[in-house]
Amino acid sequence: MSEDIDVELEQEVAEFYQSLGINQGPGDIQYRLILKVLENNDPDITKFSDIRNYTDQFADRGSIGSKMKTVFQLEGLVKKVKRGGYVITDKGIIAASFLKTTTTFYKKTKRMCEIIERMP
Repeated sequence: MSEDIDVELEQEVAEFYQSLGINQGPGDIQYRLILKVLENNDPDITKFSDIRNYTDQFADRGSIGSKMKTVFQLEGLVKKVKRGGYVITDKGIIAASFLKTTTTFYKKTKRMCEIIERMP
């Protein structure tokens, strides 16, 4: 992997969006982690086991495989290239870019809230 994924930050961001009523995409920790792993491995093949290294603490057995089939492959975010191997598509890169934007928004909002709390 080219860079390590901050799982705690991703969990914070997902919880922030869930508190706003957004449970899919930015509010789904599994979705966030899967896209991060795929993006980090781009353009190489991402093994399913690489994804599971990050998602196992948040997912029941079988839910990641199901999400890969019903969300990522169905929506064209990844292509399955071999048994247990995936490559992120251009559409997947756009989705990963969107998640970066949601993380930036979260950090700015958090910082602004901290500033407001310190005001007399």
